[in-house]
Amino acid sequence: MANQSESGEERYKLQKLRPEVDGLCNDYDALVDSPLDERKDLDNIFEVLKEIRINISPPQQVDGKKVDDDGDKLLPPSKREELGNLLPLIRAALEQRSKRPRGQQDAAESSAGGADDSKPASSATTGCIPCKPRASKQQQQSKQEQEEKEGVSLTLLLRLTKNVLEPEQYYEWTTSYVDEERIYGWNKEAGEVIDALVAPDGSERMFRAAGIAGIHGSGKTALAQKVFVHDKAKDNFALRLWVCVGPPDSEDRFNLLYRMLDNLGLDTAKVEGIVDKSNVVTKAIEKETAAVDKELREKAAKMVAAATAKKETPKEEEDRFLELLKEKIDNSRAVETSKIGVLLYILNMTLSKTSYMIVFDDIRAYRHDDDDVHTHGCWYSNLTLPPPAEGEWGDRLAYGLPKGEHRGAVLVTCRKEDDAKIMARTGLVVRPPKLEGDDAWKLFRREYDQAKDDNRKEKGGKVEEDLLLKQLEEMKVEIVNKCLGLPVAIIEAARGFAGLDPLPDLPDDTSQRKLKEAAAEVKPAPAAAAAAAAGGHTRTQSSEGIHQAEEQVAAAGAEEAADESE
Repeated sequence: MANQSESGEERYKLQKLRPEVDGLCNDYDALVDSPLDERKDLDNIFEVLKEIRINISPPQQVDGKKVDDDGDKLLPPSKREELGNLLPLIRAALEQRSKRPRGQQDAAESSAGGADDSKPASSATTGCIPCKPRASKQQQQSKQEQEEKEGVSLTLLLRLTKNVLEPEQYYEWTTSYVDEERIYGWNKEAGEVIDALVAPDGSERMFRAAGIAGIHGSGKTALAQKVFVHDKAKDNFALRLWVCVGPPDSEDRFNLLYRMLDNLGLDTAKVEGIVDKSNVVTKAIEKETAAVDKELREKAAKMVAAATAKKETPKEEEDRFLELLKEKIDNSRAVETSKIGVLLYILNMTLSKTSYMIVFDDIRAYRHDDDDVHTHGCWYSNLTLPPPAEGEWGDRLAYGLPKGEHRGAVLVTCRKEDDAKIMARTGLVVRPPKLEGDDAWKLFRREYDQAKDDNRKEKGGKVEEDLLLKQLEEMKVEIVNKCLGLPVAIIEAARGFAGLDPLPDLPDDTSQRKLKEAAAEVKPAPAAAAAAAAGGHTRTQSSEGIHQAEEQVAAAGAEEAADESE
């Protein structure tokens, strides 16, 4: 599940998790005979937690020798972080539900032999049992509501705990490969974008940038692919490069640049050696080493002494110091910036030899927390900027894109139009138009036929006349309208209908009426309101495909609203 070669920091974090999980499981086992609220839910949570404990267990001993941790069996770093955040919540839930009501405690004290003998004698001679004033019903209700408010949902905790064992979800990378016959419509829009990217001969500004913005599933990537394979792009750019950026958790500047250089034909192993030995990186490492030398040597001495329980040897201390120094340098922002600057310089020199066009698809990690937007802007902003005459290049991706005598063009796709404008500056920014009419139905038919074929192969059925398709043809206008022009909704509707059976034989007017009712069961609504509209109807077999399409529209609308609120 995890990489076998892990840093010392990652192993240290794992070592901290182990005793926490062990302690929590042991505390729960100690309460086996104690009354617990919602014990069944707690049992389920701790059953999963004990399974997690196996995946973070220390190495086994074989013939007295320690076996190294098997990286494939350990939780990956992201899941360890999830677990670390969950443990305090699980403990809080356990503590809250292990507290017995006051009445149960009094009963327990009575059965154990009455009042505590250590209490003052005056309590027994006055004939009054000292007690606090009884709270009113309103106070009791208020206290109960506050406790419920502060409580932790065991249902949610169980789901989150199970999620720790779920495999990591990986991003589906887009590519430049496209079957032009599978992209329907948008010829005019693709022509407008490529016209904006091709600088006229003899132009003072040979570099151009443009953007495509839109919500998830609106067709940004498809339109960018259509521009990428456009005849005018092939004629004017000797080099065309497709770069899928991806979501924030997969966005890494080193990875991005190394992927670009690799696709340009450079030996990335040699590039890495050149970067590490460059003067600017060497100076940054020396500066970082001088700043932390004393602090890390003291830390190394303490760590070795604690581990060996004796006075450390110079060799052990030096080894630990070098290990700490390496981790410090690897995580140094200054060293990272210097390395990125060298990579950008290499990229610039490589691209400057010819005309080029680059598509950066699906940019989501537009701004980093450590970007100084007031001084340096951010990594993706203003891609039209030339590199500085002096100073480091590590602040902006733009510095790696030459603005010289050859044509250069960059096309970005992202979800926010404002971000696209900041990246492309004065360049053209478009939104994919709605996919409607015959083009939308072509996409529906392609996905429907593919899903039908897959279903038939899976079940081993024969090729038969598709009666359902004939019925769907009668309502294609309603189906396309329900999808609001979103390709992703059209695709989901097609796949949903492909799994249904045709309606039974009915008179023509009755059959058509039922189909149209199924398609029009939910009135067309704006994307942002589609979630509420879809939630108020009972699903029927004939409307299942439409509901799947509406769920995609609703998800897209919710995503757009979330983006706008950022």
